[in-house]
Amino acid sequence: MNPDVVAAIARLRTDNVLSGPQAALLNRVARRHLVSVRLEIRLLLYVGVLLLTFGVGVLVVEHQDAIGPLAIAGSLGLAALACLVWVARKAPPFSWREVESPNVAFDYILLLGLLLFASTLGYVEAQFTVLGPRWAHHLLIVGVVYFLAAYRWDSRMVLGLALTTLAAWRGVSLSLTGSLGMGHAGDLRGNAIVLGLVYIAFATLAVRLERKPHFEEVFGNAGLVLLLGALVSGVLDSSTWGVWGVALLAVAALVMWISFGLGRSLYFALGVLAAYIGVLRLLFRWSPVSLAFLVAALLGVGALALIFTAHRRMIER
Repeated sequence: MNPDVVAAIARLRTDNVLSGPQAALLNRVARRHLVSVRLEIRLLLYVGVLLLTFGVGVLVVEHQDAIGPLAIAGSLGLAALACLVWVARKAPPFSWREVESPNVAFDYILLLGLLLFASTLGYVEAQFTVLGPRWAHHLLIVGVVYFLAAYRWDSRMVLGLALTTLAAWRGVSLSLTGSLGMGHAGDLRGNAIVLGLVYIAFATLAVRLERKPHFEEVFGNAGLVLLLGALVSGVLDSSTWGVWGVALLAVAALVMWISFGLGRSLYFALGVLAAYIGVLRLLFRWSPVSLAFLVAALLGVGALALIFTAHRRMIER
């Protein structure tokens, strides 16, 4: 119990700032008689969706000969359709602004329906090879459906899944069509950089055009992970690691500068982490191992201190 808050609530009630029901509710919260379990419920629902999807996969693998591919594909499709129909019926009208979910289970039934849809496509492709050698394109279909569903039903969770799936589609497509070796790794890095920049552009447009502006952090984080991850890969694996190192440090510094101005702690932390890895590459190449480990530990502490200090400054502003 926080006695200061309880006393403040009593004063606000005496001054008629709060009504009787409002004061009673806030008083219960301040005295810890009323505790929210929304986070725990959401976590249980998320784990339940993952377990249910995993259980469906195990059932299909163990009994596909007895059930038959057509029956399995039809059942998965009907289950996905049932979930999505329920979501469509319960969903509030579309808006470019943030829309509150009608209930706590809404996002998770949506997630379950989309995962079952993806499972249906994957199973059909595995059994009937509809796309043949272009089977990776089913990831593109799934990613586009996830993307449209995220906008229609205002789900940041589904949007993150869509961006991950689209990135996986590009990676798998290159792996199937490219040759192994440094050239292939370079193609992957190039695609990651382009896709990361596209996601960052979507984040910027979402805010500037006021089209689902709350999606900005989903686009931004996904884009920065791809962009900075590709640059880090170049520093660690490429023969021209020096050029990649300069590019990485420049981009990381730009990310930290912009994110500090915008008040985005996670963007800032990603920039610091990327710069830290780039510096470590130089450190372990040009310094004795024992000295490198000592300096790396000190730099790690400094990086954490920088992140926490910047975060506190952002909050204070």
